[in-house]
Amino acid sequence: MPELFAGIERQDDSFPVPYPDANIPQAWAAGSIFLLIRTILGLKADASKQQLKVQPNLPDCLPDLELTNLSVGDATVGLRFWRNGEQTQWEVTHLDGELEVSTT
Repeated sequence: MPELFAGIERQDDSFPVPYPDANIPQAWAAGSIFLLIRTILGLKADASKQQLKVQPNLPDCLPDLELTNLSVGDATVGLRFWRNGEQTQWEVTHLDGELEVSTT
């Protein structure tokens, strides 16, 4: 995804826009992938209660996904997600510490 839209016209004989900081990721661009993953997987963490709620809905273009070393408070968890027909299934692959992982 492009990190910057400046609205400056492109010229035939040069790079689209000479912008010296174009290779430095903007904060919103760097963080957007984590929000996308959280939304697709329906993750809601509550570290104080040692809980992680999961309500995944993988799109057709992403049939499986695995998260490793996800920290929730003092716990670390690994999760695997996969599509089974129209449903998204999931399982805990690793758990280190106290954490309740559930769908509700």
